[in-house]
Amino acid sequence: MKRINILALLAISIISFVSCSKKPDVEYTSTYKMSGEWFVTLRQNGTAVAAVHKIMTYNTAEPNSGKIWLNDLNYWPFKGKLDVDYSTLSFKAATGIANEALANKTAKVVEGKIIPGAAHSKSGNLVDSIYLKMEFSDDPGEIYEYSGHLRTGFFEDEY
Repeated sequence: MKRINILALLAISIISFVSCSKKPDVEYTSTYKMSGEWFVTLRQNGTAVAAVHKIMTYNTAEPNSGKIWLNDLNYWPFKGKLDVDYSTLSFKAATGIANEALANKTAKVVEGKIIPGAAHSKSGNLVDSIYLKMEFSDDPGEIYEYSGHLRTGFFEDEY
């Protein structure tokens, strides 16, 4: 009986020692504050032209490149690398952005920004906001506005 108690005490001591290990340092990409899935409304001249749908922003393969991918394959077929300023969380104005979703098509970024904690999800959770104005070569002269909020992943916030 004495051996069982000693072995149990030894096992508890080992488990306690191992479970107190230091948390690992998390390394983020340079784009983490601008990356995510977003629920947005697409507007033209202030009028919604599409229901709320999901777009994505994420890092490119080149770390610290000053670019992120914008992917809207749900409504307007667009996937392209946008120039960004990470310090201000803004999209830089640019022309001739190749549209990887449609051959020989391009896009122009007029303006855009991500604003931390400036929006509310469907259920009222405080989340980041996204706003982006773009012009597409397959609809020249028309400016489209993406505006919406960061996806939380909670079931009650899904559209």
